[in-house]
Amino acid sequence: MLSEQQRLDFLYRLASALQKADSSVPAILQTALRLTARTLEMEYGCVVTFYQDDRPGEVFLLGADAQKQDSRAWQEFVRRGLVGYVQYGQRIIVVRDIATDPRWETGKLSDLPRSGSAVGVPLQKGGQMYGVMILTHPQVDAFDKDTLNLLEATSNYISALVGNALVFNMSPRDETRFQWLFEGAVVPIIVTDLDGYIVDVNRKATEFLAYRREQLLRLPITAIHRMGTGPIGANRFDSLVSGQEVEFRTSAWRRDGADIPVLVRAQRIFLDDHDVIAWVEQDITTQLELDQLRQDLTAMVYHDLRGPLHAVYGSLTTLGRLLANNSPSAVLDLLQVGVRSTRQLSRMIESLLDIQRLEAGKAILDSKPTSLHNLLASAAQLIQPLATEANQRLAFELNDDLPFVEVDSDMILRVVTNLMENALKYSPSGGFIRLGAHLTEDGVRISVTDSGPGIPEHMQRQIFDKFSRVKYHDVPKGIGLGLAFCRLAVEAHGGNIWVENMPGQGATFIFTLPANASSEPVLAPA
Repeated sequence: MLSEQQRLDFLYRLASALQKADSSVPAILQTALRLTARTLEMEYGCVVTFYQDDRPGEVFLLGADAQKQDSRAWQEFVRRGLVGYVQYGQRIIVVRDIATDPRWETGKLSDLPRSGSAVGVPLQKGGQMYGVMILTHPQVDAFDKDTLNLLEATSNYISALVGNALVFNMSPRDETRFQWLFEGAVVPIIVTDLDGYIVDVNRKATEFLAYRREQLLRLPITAIHRMGTGPIGANRFDSLVSGQEVEFRTSAWRRDGADIPVLVRAQRIFLDDHDVIAWVEQDITTQLELDQLRQDLTAMVYHDLRGPLHAVYGSLTTLGRLLANNSPSAVLDLLQVGVRSTRQLSRMIESLLDIQRLEAGKAILDSKPTSLHNLLASAAQLIQPLATEANQRLAFELNDDLPFVEVDSDMILRVVTNLMENALKYSPSGGFIRLGAHLTEDGVRISVTDSGPGIPEHMQRQIFDKFSRVKYHDVPKGIGLGLAFCRLAVEAHGGNIWVENMPGQGATFIFTLPANASSEPVLAPA
């Protein structure tokens, strides 16, 4: 019924509409029902919700306000009709022909269609059934596989929002349902008054903190965990009281003295005629341990690679000198390819190690006054053979008055070569790469311009994140760490990096560095 682009457009519009809508359950269900029915050209639609005891609650009809449906007619529709089949089976069920399928039991509900096809979609999360969405189409057998996949994705998204809304926006009449969710939650939940004193905790919170419930009541939330450090932490409680949702990492203190790292999500809600704050505390110990293990393993692999690679590079360089006067040019050319390749691999490994160090907040260790002109010339010298092999031209726009810069020259050299290698990768044969640099009021501005397809606007910020890359046909694939290293290295030197371009006409990567007008230049590494 819908093309792939139309399905993606619908999911985007649904997400946008639900983000703008009131976060209450009725607003979520009415908005989702209206958009889904309109996009799929449905004739009829409704959502039947359930109480915890499986009785039908409110029914949201397409184009009408929610109704309390306690009548026998709706109870029959739930028990014997399609709603009941979906509720029992907890899966999507299709009625290909309403007129002949016994599962379309309408009873005395005269406004339900009598012909066409229908589908029942469960709204559930974590085994909890929130409701069933019913949609009908005037044609028989109107629901194809792609439409059902779209409805499944829609159901998952709606169910997640409804689940959150039930926790954070529960009305007083749903107190019993809230209490069931509260006690049955798999994460610790703490409820405080607006002054931050605990008024309730769920069972998981008492287990997690190793306290009895009565020991926690009336304690300040700051006795359980700190709000954070610095001005941001000091303002978090004020933000909560004003109605903002807050999320932060901190440590929770158990009764036995253990500090447990937690991700805290908190929001002001209205519960039992009172304004309170609900705090959801997620233990992230395992996540942090896995992150640390990944970092340790990565660093170990990089270090283990660096030693043998340096040995190969040294051996090839020495062999080249020994054979320089007694070997055919073809042999020397092959040796140079090996030397360049090992040098390139060495730069990659050093960059990966630097990513680890810079992300850990470690300072730059080898910062010296360096001639920017010499550094850029060294980068061009390294890239020139690659450009020649790729049939691409290098152009230079370097001002003669370039100052000295206080940098780790090896690190910034790798930034420039990374940008130039990317430019070569994305430029076609016969294209050009332009390296430029000029003095500004605050320092220096270095740029690398290619003649490739450019960077889409929506990717221009995220390409500097780890593992992010622009996907183009006929371009070698990478793992998306080069530009992440460039960003971390430039920012560690007090500069900024960004990209400017017109799609289809090439991209210009630009970064800035503070200038150092004194001292003698230091030769950039070859």
